[in-house]
Amino acid sequence: MAEYTEPPIDNATPVKERDEPQDLQGFLDELGNSREFQVNGVDARKGAEAVFCTLARRLSDGEDLKLLWSLGKGGIGTILGTCNIHRGPSHAKRMGRAEFITDVADHLRIPGDQALRVLSVVFTAIRDRIPDDEVAAVASQLPADLADLWRRPV
Repeated sequence: MAEYTEPPIDNATPVKERDEPQDLQGFLDELGNSREFQVNGVDARKGAEAVFCTLARRLSDGEDLKLLWSLGKGGIGTILGTCNIHRGPSHAKRMGRAEFITDVADHLRIPGDQALRVLSVVFTAIRDRIPDDEVAAVASQLPADLADLWRRPV
């Protein structure tokens, strides 16, 4: 006969898939070491700036500030904070996935299909550093086809 044993008590809290540092240099190193940035000769800071500024144009004033604070005002958020779009009145602009990718491509002077790859790397690096509720808040302000790119894979 089999012996009965008590199941283990599981009161562990779930952890994020990745727990990446908020520091700017670690973020830029992650981007710069990615194949997509290297193949396209994209500078890590310039790639991040292109994506952050385009994303900032899509978000409401309050949401872009929440994202800035989630990323750390003195860390990664400095890239978002230096975007000149943050100066002046509301800047939120409706744009779909195609226009978003085109804006990033134009900013970096690379083809659209390559810009999509760079964009995906930056989105992943950002998502891995902010709380899930902030990921959801940003996604809620994006059109469905762009929000799918932003969300964490299930």
